[in-house]
Amino acid sequence: MRVLELLLRKQLVGLDIGVSGIKAVEISREKIPKLLAYNRIPLPWDTISLEGEVRNRDTLVLALKKLFESGNFSTKNVAVAAFGRSIITKRISVPMMSEEELDHQLYWEAEQYIPFNINEVNLDFAILGPNSQTLAQEPKMDVLLVAAKKDFIQFLQSLVKEAGLNPVIVDSQGFALANTFEFNYQSAMQEQGGTTNVLIDFGAAATKITIMEGVKTTFSRDIQFAGTRASELLIERLGISIEEAEKLKILNPNREDVEPLLLEYGRSIVDEISRSLDFFLSQSMDNSIDAIYACGGGLQLHGLLGSLNEKMPAPLIPLNPFKHIIGTGKKINPALIEDAALLGAVATGLSLRRQGDV
Repeated sequence: MRVLELLLRKQLVGLDIGVSGIKAVEISREKIPKLLAYNRIPLPWDTISLEGEVRNRDTLVLALKKLFESGNFSTKNVAVAAFGRSIITKRISVPMMSEEELDHQLYWEAEQYIPFNINEVNLDFAILGPNSQTLAQEPKMDVLLVAAKKDFIQFLQSLVKEAGLNPVIVDSQGFALANTFEFNYQSAMQEQGGTTNVLIDFGAAATKITIMEGVKTTFSRDIQFAGTRASELLIERLGISIEEAEKLKILNPNREDVEPLLLEYGRSIVDEISRSLDFFLSQSMDNSIDAIYACGGGLQLHGLLGSLNEKMPAPLIPLNPFKHIIGTGKKINPALIEDAALLGAVATGLSLRRQGDV
């Protein structure tokens, strides 16, 4: 029995909390991984603001409890993704130095880039390599900097604990997405060598862009164009309620007064993504993108796929979070698997983490 308990302690449920709902995924720790459990609970409008502020804590805690009561999960140990504007990721250039030296100087280097009080954040970093644009002058190196407000992380942990769960790891959504991609597409990445892949998760509150050069995450950005904001556009232009806007967006997007608005908004999302990719390419040594992998409920926005295929600089491929996850738990039906494949990429990446990871 103790062996079983040890195995279960290693299990983590990936918990992705978003504006429109909560997704949870559990992947087995066996040699051949399986999708053991998946569940999704929608959240009432404005439980979490589009900026990531929790406006109704009690509703969110109850939803978390319900998620696990009906989700067939084997553990309450969770890896949870931080969300909203309390966590930022930024690529910066600093003088060439060792990892140890950067560790000592990190807060001083970060202070000029972080819009928070530097004493109120947790910082982490990854050295990406020499900055090609400065090699002929003063040599510098590129660093991916991650900053999370301490009070938000503490709030998130306390909220999860209030729901009876054990928050083992707090990660960023962008890194969780990269973890899913690396796990499922590692063999292809090794065969292709140093490819540059863009991962885009079209969420309700934000569209998350993560770029991987080889196996390194070198760029991560959230843009504030997403599914719920499309609904807000319909509310503003048509003078309707949020409930009506959501129904029109999903069930009747071809309506004469709705379709032009959705197509307009879809083009604005694609334009913003293009600007982000152009910015990345201006900093990249390679100056090329090999493939773009897409997921998330916002991808179903009317006309968005067409606009993406027209304007993206590389082929668009559906991101399959279960490409190398063989088999499923007995209680997961095909409809749930299809739902999880579209919406569960971040939660899957979280579940693939290990206790003791940093």
